[in-house]
Amino acid sequence: MASDLLLLSLGILFFLRNLISWKILEVVFLIYCFYAPSMLILHLVRQEKDATRFDYLMILVDYAMGIAVIASPDLFFHFTHLFMGLWMLGHGAILMISFYVRIRDRLPGAAGQFFASLASLVLAVFLIFSSHWADKTALLSVLAGIYFCFYGLIGLLFHLIVTSPRSTARRRYNWSYSAPVLLNVFLPLHVYISVRHLISESMLTNLPDSPAHEDLNVYIYLNSHGGEAFGHTDISYGGRIYSYGCHDPKHRVLMGTLGDGVLIVSDEKKFLDEALHGENKIIISFGIRLNDDQKRILERRIADIMSRSVPWKCALAEAEEAGRPYDGFMDYASRVYAGTHASMYKFSHGKFRTYFVAYTNCVLLADELIRSNELLLIDINGLVTPGAYLSFLNTEYLKKNTIVVSRTLYESGIHEAG
Repeated sequence: MASDLLLLSLGILFFLRNLISWKILEVVFLIYCFYAPSMLILHLVRQEKDATRFDYLMILVDYAMGIAVIASPDLFFHFTHLFMGLWMLGHGAILMISFYVRIRDRLPGAAGQFFASLASLVLAVFLIFSSHWADKTALLSVLAGIYFCFYGLIGLLFHLIVTSPRSTARRRYNWSYSAPVLLNVFLPLHVYISVRHLISESMLTNLPDSPAHEDLNVYIYLNSHGGEAFGHTDISYGGRIYSYGCHDPKHRVLMGTLGDGVLIVSDEKKFLDEALHGENKIIISFGIRLNDDQKRILERRIADIMSRSVPWKCALAEAEEAGRPYDGFMDYASRVYAGTHASMYKFSHGKFRTYFVAYTNCVLLADELIRSNELLLIDINGLVTPGAYLSFLNTEYLKKNTIVVSRTLYESGIHEAG
């Protein structure tokens, strides 16, 4: 609640005394430039975090920006204008792609995405290329005031709802809100948890005396680099795993971030074996206990999604069906099929027909099934990402008497239960 009050106060201050507000932000910026990399170095030295080249780059960049702003305070405004301009440019591009997806799949909200994208792109061009520094600072003051006031008020209202005696999980779910979309896409999983520390912790944990009773599993793929650094989420129910992604190499663009959505439905054990030994992935599974009503709701939601799907065959399956040897490029879908003979589907209409990493991605499919007003299993406020699922489920597992009854780490050659 204190942080929400600070955000609201800062937002109001931007409208009343924007020069004071900018000075406060400059001080916060300098503190961050020196504190964040220093703490990161400490974590790396203590081996509490997995070291990546990106970490070392960020240490150098943070220190360099801090020293530069101290040497020339005006650079803070230059950094801010450029950063916000590039941010809005990326945000506008994502909204424009989302507009295309909504038009292609005949989804509602296309007009709003289009005009929001245009506004963001116009602001980006102004902030990056305009030489009117005072006008740019005044514009950012208004935007910052609106932003901080909005998130401060939303945070305060959410706090009041949570602490109210009449608070319910359904009311909290209805007040869930999302942070900026670029964070949603590019926040890596090691922000939420150290892969190395988790592996070490799991190896030191005794195996349970008896297996936990779990009905639903949420699988989160962990890595310090590569695609899984930003997260991938699958769910399994009734011994079947449901994995969604952009898996058709003939119909995808933008380095695999946009294309036809493909749903893989596979035997759970076979899929895990292929992911571990064929793809060399690290996976953490959280087992969730369901009551009979929740099972019926989940089964209905799975049936609804499957009713919009049509069978699809990967290149290896097509060759196998034609009775000819396959000698082409072994794409991901074909590798999975080789190890599991999984069923694969595309969507004939509606959401998930087109995969887009910023919106209709793997975690949104899982979210569609298990995070809803009906089930109320996952109570996340803020970012709905693999990292948010990881953080929430891990926290729930560490508590007692919650729906999360097991945590299992899978690595090639290692299977440790916590």
